Amino acid sequence: MSTAPARFVRFDLTMIATTQPLRVVLPIILTGVFCVTLPVPGIGIVVGAVLASISVSVPFQGDERGRLDVLYGIAPVGRIAVVLGRYVTLLVFAIVTTGVGAVTSVVVGAARHQDLGWPLVSTMLLVAFGSVSVAIAVQVPWFFALGFTRGRPMIYVPVGILAILGFVTGQTGLLDGTTGLAPGVPPLVVTAAVLIGGVALLAGSAAVAVHFYRRREL
Repeated sequence: MSTAPARFVRFDLTMIATTQPLRVVLPIILTGVFCVTLPVPGIGIVVGAVLASISVSVPFQGDERGRLDVLYGIAPVGRIAVVLGRYVTLLVFAIVTTGVGAVTSVVVGAARHQDLGWPLVSTMLLVAFGSVSVAIAVQVPWFFALGFTRGRPMIYVPVGILAILGFVTGQTGLLDGTTGLAPGVPPLVVTAAVLIGGVALLAGSAAVAVHFYRRREL
């Protein structure tokens, strides 16, 4: 990463942690809570990714409340650096929540004597990466184009999708432990498709976000 985006990432992470600590800590706590309360082995990995996905708007809310967009407009970092740095910030947060979910899953699995092997972990990680990639790619250009307040309806898109998926999953009995989950290692072609597709989606999303942000009056 070049110097300007790296400086912005450090600034961005510091601002979020100091001005919105509850919005940072709460998803991490909830990841642990869901991991403990849901009987599905390794579910904390996906839960961490899901909570990161619905927290994409948090730094944009901080920008608007602190009028930081004005600062970004006059600071010598450039709008491309702001956009790229924000994507990295969101990915870092997703890695943290997913990591907490993974560690908690291992601890809870050991306490419950559940088999948490690599096939299951790799599947959960792949689902987590796909979820985060889509959530970030869809929401971020919207917020860079309109800001938090005008772009707020976009928050409910991933929430609605996750609610539907949660309902469907609940009907299968997976969430109450009546149905087991014993996947094998994802096929190489599927893994490659998800990883390459996710990276391509994020790259394309960043290009769109840069275009919108350059045209936005701050």
